[in-house]
Amino acid sequence: MIIFQKYYPDRVPSTIQLVFEGIIVALLGCFFASWLFPSEAGLIAVFLAAVASTDSIERLLGWHRRMIFDKTVSAARANGRLTARLMSLLLGTILGFCIVAIVLPTESLQSLFAPQLRELSNTNFININFGHPGDIFFHNLYVMLFFFVIALPFRQGGVMLAVAWNASVWAATFVTLSRNWAENHNIDFANAFARIV
Repeated sequence: MIIFQKYYPDRVPSTIQLVFEGIIVALLGCFFASWLFPSEAGLIAVFLAAVASTDSIERLLGWHRRMIFDKTVSAARANGRLTARLMSLLLGTILGFCIVAIVLPTESLQSLFAPQLRELSNTNFININFGHPGDIFFHNLYVMLFFFVIALPFRQGGVMLAVAWNASVWAATFVTLSRNWAENHNIDFANAFARIV
């Protein structure tokens, strides 16, 4: 986020800063989306979280290019460092959306994250059929290609859109499945959530 850039060493966010940034952008995205666009809050929250982090993504990509062009590290190591930082931003964003999802009552959760929960809102964790591993692989390959294509014209905005969308889907899914499992099988929510995550 632009407001945190003075705290970035060498003007590049660290791993822990990206975790906290992810939490903050998810919380702020949900708050403002629910306030300003309540009927489409789930989609707008993802958009706002993505927009808020584009500066950090741009800084990370510039840092990545400098490491490779200046030959300070090998390309493989530079790619690994970039991946670790992007994963920390994803983790923070998942945590932020999880915080929102845990705090909300079930009806509000299902309303806010309706697009993300289209297939899972009333599903019990025990009854989920994950399908064949090949199906899961090809679905994830499709998702990866889609976000690669969207990142070409939209650059860091497309990258952050992928991060924010996946974070919101995972968070809403974890919390919804945990609540459904806890309600239907006499298990406390914290235990169900820990087992699912």
